[in-house]
Amino acid sequence: MTFETKGEPLRDENGYIVPGSGGWQPVVLDDGLRLEDVPAEVLTGAGREFQGGNATQAEISARVNLRWFPSSPTVIASWRLRWDSQIFNIQSAETDPTARREWRLRCVDGPSEGQ
Repeated sequence: MTFETKGEPLRDENGYIVPGSGGWQPVVLDDGLRLEDVPAEVLTGAGREFQGGNATQAEISARVNLRWFPSSPTVIASWRLRWDSQIFNIQSAETDPTARREWRLRCVDGPSEGQ
């Protein structure tokens, strides 16, 4: 599993955003640790379908448990996960009761991938 964050878009000499810049890139923590190939337990539930935009949309929810690393739940919720060729948006991030053993993430994939 890889954690990704939205990069800052590049600007040209006139201040305009360069098309295609600012895409998703792997998260790098302050100590230089890259959050790529992170071991985690991913539990997906049954998917659901709903009508949206004159078409049937599909959505899969997942719970992800992984080893704790230093960050805040607010920051983590602004990232996304790439796992097994799927992209999951993080909806919530919680820690265990000690707040130092593991992260418990609730995620969803589907039409709002933030791409």
